Parts: sequence; C-alpha cells; structure tokens
Amino acid sequence: MTEHINIWHTLIIGGGAGGLFCAGSFSAPKLLLEHNRRPGEKLSITGGGKCNFGHRSVSAGDYLCSHKHFCKNALAAFGPQAFARLLRQAQIPFDELPSGQLFARSAPEITRFLTRRARQQNTTLFCQTQVLGLTREKDLFCVRTSRGNFYARQVVVAAGGLSYPALGATGLSFQLAHALGLAVTPLRPTLVGWSVPQPLRAVCKALAGNSCPVQISVGTHSEKGQLLFTHGGISGPAVLQSSLFWSEGEKVRINFLPQLPWAAFLAQHKNAPAPFSKLLPPHLSGKITKLLLGPLDVRAADASKELLRRVEQTLCAWSFVPAGTAGYTRAEVTAGGVDVTQINPHTLECKNIPGLFFIGEALDVTGRVGGYNLHWAWASAFCAAQELAKR
Repeated sequence: MTEHINIWHTLIIGGGAGGLFCAGSFSAPKLLLEHNRRPGEKLSITGGGKCNFGHRSVSAGDYLCSHKHFCKNALAAFGPQAFARLLRQAQIPFDELPSGQLFARSAPEITRFLTRRARQQNTTLFCQTQVLGLTREKDLFCVRTSRGNFYARQVVVAAGGLSYPALGATGLSFQLAHALGLAVTPLRPTLVGWSVPQPLRAVCKALAGNSCPVQISVGTHSEKGQLLFTHGGISGPAVLQSSLFWSEGEKVRINFLPQLPWAAFLAQHKNAPAPFSKLLPPHLSGKITKLLLGPLDVRAADASKELLRRVEQTLCAWSFVPAGTAGYTRAEVTAGGVDVTQINPHTLECKNIPGLFFIGEALDVTGRVGGYNLHWAWASAFCAAQELAKR
C-alpha cells in the first residue's frame, strides 16, 4: 500500500494561529489542512482587528491548567518577547500598552505574515478541506478528509476549541482525541460575559453600555478591572478574567466601590441631606448607583443602621449566582481540553501515540485575558516544531 501513496513528513490539522506558526517554524515538507476559505480567520478578527499577540511578562501562573506546572517548559523555550522579535525582523509595527499587552496594528497583517512564513518553510496549504477522521495505520497516520485520504509520519492537531462557531469551530480537536482513546477534561466557554438571574436583568438592561471599575470575587479568586453592563447581564475585562475561575452554580460577589473606604465615607456623610446617588460620584456614577440601589437611594441623613447595612451590601458585596455565560458564540476561548498528563510538556507529543502532537487551545491550558492565549499558541507550536525538525 505505502509504495503508491504520497507520504508527508508532517500533517497539521488547523490553519489558525498555532497551526500556521508551527508550519513556519521547521522546514520539512508538510501539509496544512484548514476548513475555512482562508487560514487564520479567527486570528484576523481578534482584538477587534488589532491582534493582542502577547504580553511583556508571561508565566505559568497566567494559565489555568489541571496540572499547573505543565506549561512551564514551553513558556521557557519561547519567551514573552520571542514573537515580538519576529515581528520586528519582518518590520511589522506593534504597540506595547502600559498594561504590558502587545498589540499589532493590524491583525490581518499578522495572519499574512504567518501564512507567508509557513509557505517559505515548505508548507502546502489546503483550505476548504474538512477533516473527517484520524487513524494510525502501522507506522503512518491516515487523515480522512473531504479531499480524500492523506498519510503522514507525524500529525499536529491544532484545530482549536469550540469558541467562535460562526468561524467554523466544531471541537474537532476533541473529537479526534476521543477517537484515539485520549482523555479530554470537561469543556466550557470562558473569558466570557455572564447572564444574570431574571430579577437583576432589568437593572442590567437599563444600564447597558455603562461601565465602572469593580472588584469581583469568585471563590478565593479576586479580580479588579472594568465591568460593562449589557442587555442580558455583565461583561468587560474584570468579568472575562473572573469567568476563567467560575464554575456553574457558583456565587460571585462584586464590589462597585473597590477604592472607597466605606466606613470613612459614611462618617463623612452621615448627616448629608443628599441621596447616595448624589454623594458617590466620582467613585461611582449617579446613574449606576441609583439603579443598583432602587428604593435604598435615600438621603444619607435619613438612613437607618439597617438601611445603611443594605446599601453597603448592595454596593460593596453585590452577590448573585450567574444564570450562565454568553456561551461559545461570545467566549474568547474554550476552557478544558486534551488532558495534559497524556502529553510530553517539552515536545507536546502524545506519550502513548508517538508522532501525534496537540498544541494551543486543543490542550487543557487556558490563559487570562491579555495576550496569554495567543502566546500559548506560539509557545506550544514552537516546541512541537523544534521536535519535528529533528525527525
């Protein structure tokens, strides 16, 4: 059989950030399969068209993984400035924000750079190609596709997760893993907004488009940042970060006055003839205060001890159980994935299936908001490519 078929050195499933970067990081003849019309479609729209491709400082602590040390090797091999150096060499401009986030000025330019780099490294790219299955036949992998069967000595699964189904995300990475007998940890949408229970929905709808600085607590995790009210709940950077640590049914607590010592504020205004919605700006806008407090927005001078306690509870410890998330259509990434105990942390190769590699979002490694997930795509792809270059 094998004398009459074309055998590729490596076949890469998925032409997103990780797949493209892996393809461009070693020179052996390889085939990259992408189901969309063009490679890197999700990458091209990330960050609203300005790709947050990394962060000036990256460590294993920036990632949620069932085995917290797993990603240390890849992050050490491909440091936080490594991708930025490639962009400088290619004369592609980017900006570093005070927060440390690294943004390209054009996400499509990053996609074009990665595609060009992959082709320069002996990559054949087939788009609009659906992968239907992956099997191991003796010392070769057979990838069944809408274009027929392809054979390779090594396969890299870089098909991402379930987020952005409008761009064709299907969970293929996890389907292939299951079919090969690999364990996949529970999946959920994350870096995503929350919907709120029905009683709170009217408040959020009335405040849709308004934002404010908050502190959100989920279990033992606490996050400061901006909260944005939406028609169905809450979003914004602080909510997206907190969603990474939230489990369904878990209560969240929000402090709308994270910088204000409440006791000192009350002592200063206890005899004030104005309502709280007039006293709290600039700490919290009058509109947000008024709608959050409702009938509790009375003159401070008239407030009883019990009413003051309820005001503090509302503004400093607004607690509720989210009704759910905005789902995979709005989630930036998928939490969970291929169980990393099955993966060599130095090479990203499957321990029990030699020649099979998983990279990026396919794995149970999820980064915070701020460029960390794209950096994981680069770092994991780089380590796999380093190993593939030796073969």
